[in-house]
Amino acid sequence: LAQAVSFRFCWCCDCCITLDFAIEVSAPRASHDFFVCLDSLVLCSAMAEQAASAPRLEVKMAEKIDRASFLQKMEEVLQPMIDITAMYSSLVGGVITDPVLMTLPIHDHAIVRGHACFDTCSVVNGRLYRCDIHLDRHIASLGRARIPLPYGTDAESCKAAMREIIAQTVVASGLREANVRYYTSVGPGNFSILPAGCRTAFYVVIYPMTPDDPEELKGAKEYTVDLPLKPGLLATTKSTNYMLNALTAMSSKERGGGYGILVDAEGNIAESCIMNCVFITKEKKLVTPPFDNILAGTTARKILELSDVLLQEGLLTAVSQESVSLEAAKASEEMLICSGDTHIVPIVQWDDVAVGPGVVGPVSKRLMELVQKDAREGTKDHYELVYPA
Repeated sequence: LAQAVSFRFCWCCDCCITLDFAIEVSAPRASHDFFVCLDSLVLCSAMAEQAASAPRLEVKMAEKIDRASFLQKMEEVLQPMIDITAMYSSLVGGVITDPVLMTLPIHDHAIVRGHACFDTCSVVNGRLYRCDIHLDRHIASLGRARIPLPYGTDAESCKAAMREIIAQTVVASGLREANVRYYTSVGPGNFSILPAGCRTAFYVVIYPMTPDDPEELKGAKEYTVDLPLKPGLLATTKSTNYMLNALTAMSSKERGGGYGILVDAEGNIAESCIMNCVFITKEKKLVTPPFDNILAGTTARKILELSDVLLQEGLLTAVSQESVSLEAAKASEEMLICSGDTHIVPIVQWDDVAVGPGVVGPVSKRLMELVQKDAREGTKDHYELVYPA
């Protein structure tokens, strides 16, 4: 430069300006003056004008509800809803039987970020049914979701602690026919995206067994749903993020179905919204899709196990877990969807076209019988519970 020029930095945007193009702004409480460029001055003026013209919102003061009123109102709200008989919360370290007190903190990351996993099992005739296979899947889900184990120092000790708590909660409920759901969350603590500062929480809820819909057992209708599949990590992890599952069921329900059938990008059957799909070909071969990019359903695995009986009886010629194209699936002689340990729904109509002869087939009927018998009379996947006299 031919001669020295004085420079300053704009207080608003940090641009470098000469004093010839700067406006000095006095700051009564500051130790020095500020310099603002003309562009920033125009912007600040516009923002000030916008703020001055913002509408004023005057509202009626909200009612502040005391503890007694809150409990009364919650009791009225919850009364017509699902009957949860008992709940365990690791936050209080005990079982709750008052439905009004069965709550989660609003800043639990299960709510804030969906950073939680869940699983289920059943209580059949006073026995825990398939508890261990569900716990194994749950602990594997926790590992993929990077949720710290709430108990013990390893998977086996955590599994044992969870099993004991589940059993205690069932016994406290007094139910001998029940559904069990349990959740592990990174826990409450804050509204951050990260779990730092949270406390891992484990919750268990017990509610009466939901009876099978007799109309479903006679054969149901289903529809193919055009929705994106979950990415592999979420698909194989039983997290509480079930929005796509809910949208799948809603889409099918609107057309007269119930759960919906999803197809992957390669044109192969994936799964239903909360159920696995099983097909019986005209050659009497039972096939179900592999668990590579879908949830490893425990009921589907039980069906694969019990299929040995049908092979011996001649109802099946082969059993396989393999990719099933949409075209091959629609050519099936029988079709069923399954979940929830004992919930099997035979599908007799798919996209308004009959599946096979359009009635519940012999393989579907036999599998329903065998699954129910295993739940009520088997010993392999059971724990006998001891209830107080």
